[in-house]
Amino acid sequence: MSQKSVLQKMLVLGPVAIVLAACATQSTSTESTPAATAAASSESSAAASDAGSSAPCDVNGNSQGITDSEIVLGAFTPMTGPVADPGNGALKGQQVVFDAVNAAGGVQGRQIKFVTADDKYDPAEAQKAARRLNEQDGIFAFSGSIGTPNFVGVLPYIQEEGIPAIGPYAPSNQVGVMENPHVYMIWPNFVDEFQVSTKYLVDNLEPKKLAMIQMQGDVGDDALTGVQNALEGTSYTLDTIVPVEATTTDYSPMVQALKDSGADWVISINQPTGTGQVIQAAKKIGYTPNWLTQSDMTDGGWVAAFAPDNEGLLAATKAAALTSDDPKVKEFIDAYKAATGEDPTLWNEVGYTQALVTVEALKNAPALTRECLEYSLQNMSGFETGLIPPVTFSADSRQGTSAVGVARIENGAVNQVAPFAPVN
Repeated sequence: MSQKSVLQKMLVLGPVAIVLAACATQSTSTESTPAATAAASSESSAAASDAGSSAPCDVNGNSQGITDSEIVLGAFTPMTGPVADPGNGALKGQQVVFDAVNAAGGVQGRQIKFVTADDKYDPAEAQKAARRLNEQDGIFAFSGSIGTPNFVGVLPYIQEEGIPAIGPYAPSNQVGVMENPHVYMIWPNFVDEFQVSTKYLVDNLEPKKLAMIQMQGDVGDDALTGVQNALEGTSYTLDTIVPVEATTTDYSPMVQALKDSGADWVISINQPTGTGQVIQAAKKIGYTPNWLTQSDMTDGGWVAAFAPDNEGLLAATKAAALTSDDPKVKEFIDAYKAATGEDPTLWNEVGYTQALVTVEALKNAPALTRECLEYSLQNMSGFETGLIPPVTFSADSRQGTSAVGVARIENGAVNQVAPFAPVN
């Protein structure tokens, strides 16, 4: 059996089966040829036209990025720079889903074309990349993306152009809110992450003294708010907060300040490589506190790169741990490995999940216009990817999930210590 056949079989069993089952209605009645695809597209357009003015969105409108045979999606994300590994990993996860969907006949009789641009985790670069994707490549919608400051920098342009943006991994309190209605968030923000993980810390592990190393900007501000929310009403205070930039390379003064604080637990919010380097820099001066970080540090690649110095690290989780015994997680791992020959990372899982949500919205859109895509998203209810809590949006809600878990690195593995639970 060919690798392609194995992949298709695995995908029928795995999380993407949710998507492929409906896509199959497009492929089983038509041959996978340009002529058949065009015919299926015409039939779909005719059905939409018959709905007339009773349709819930503008089914007769036109949107860029849609042809008789193709849907053009785009993503701006870090492909070089300090967050390149997460960015490239998520892109690969998305592409696995899109390739499988295309092999099964596409969506509404069309193949998905996925166009990407490197934003280098820089807001100015992200703005240029987003403009290029929209104005030169003519994308229909944004699918995915990794990084908060870079994505937040593009929010005014997304709002101005009315571009649907689905599932960006940009945990900011500016995303997933009605002030930016074209962005559909499937990841809890850093306020929620750090509120849940810090509460777990103080309730279960009895720290003696806390300190924080905080990346400057919205990301760090949100994390600090979450920590403060969790500490409210307790005997704990956060007396030492050490600032850091995403581009910092010399952490010596920061870790000395943390050591001088006498904290036995340090709460860290930083880009992943920087977090690992902070932990190593602290160890070099004989400072080995316990660490609490954001969910990014549950990636297996990061765990391996900075082991054993990260042993005991505590972090929030927003996607299922790949060490889970959950059958749906195992199905995803098998499907991804069949497609790529590699074991998936957290970032592959993130991208895979982003693409599942995108395809589900495309599949259920009354017509392939931006307005109808957003209508489909707003009517998504309890969508199961098998990898994150069920996704639900509405006409007045852009936060698709609001549950956070907690994990700890033990013997080089990420083990869930608190299940996903809604954030209060």
